[in-house]
Amino acid sequence: MSSTPDQRSPEPLDTRAAIAELGRLPFAGTSMDAMLLRIAELAKQVTPGVAEASVTLVSDHKATTASFTGQLALDLDESQYSRGQGPCLEAAVGQEIQEISDAREETRWPGHAQECVARGSLSSLSVPVPVRESVHGALNLYATEAQVFSDEARDVAAEFASYAAIAVQNRHLYESTRELAEHLDTAMRTRAVIEQAKGILMSQRNCDAAEAFNMLAAASQRSNRKLRDIAQALVDGVSGTPKDPAS
Repeated sequence: MSSTPDQRSPEPLDTRAAIAELGRLPFAGTSMDAMLLRIAELAKQVTPGVAEASVTLVSDHKATTASFTGQLALDLDESQYSRGQGPCLEAAVGQEIQEISDAREETRWPGHAQECVARGSLSSLSVPVPVRESVHGALNLYATEAQVFSDEARDVAAEFASYAAIAVQNRHLYESTRELAEHLDTAMRTRAVIEQAKGILMSQRNCDAAEAFNMLAAASQRSNRKLRDIAQALVDGVSGTPKDPAS
């Protein structure tokens, strides 16, 4: 969960400039947390009247605030999580924009609305940010005055959120691809060392490949060690006097 210290609102930012900045964020040097924080910061700048912003993620029926620009946003997000209802949850799971135009008159979420008034936020806008199939997201915008979000502000928030969703999805795809490549590399190295160990056993025991593999597997079970580690120990020991792992 990421945040920046409460401070004066930065200068308003054009939506296209904000979208362009998202597009320039390098995947290799930007973590998912950093990207989500920048999304919240940019959303606060591009949407007129916003005091603080946050990003909610819902996974396995559990909601968390992945990033926020100030304490107000975090507190009001958590007000909804503790109650199990609220506009940010509705937006994330239901994939529809949810707005509180005046918290003093809000009847759909009375407990949360009272919390908003008590903390000085009279209006809010939560916009869906699809992340991936098993994770739902919402961009939450909080304002101190009532009736802040005009049709233009809603359009700006919706447009920015749609590009933010693409950025998050691409970041997730990058991470998934990198992890897959790492797993494939590990699998290839594991296979190579196992093949080497099988070759050693085939030479030492005058057996075929299947029998050699079974010896390695049996040694792995007896010692409660990974098959690759057993194979690596045998390969590493061929230059000295190895202990036969299949014995």
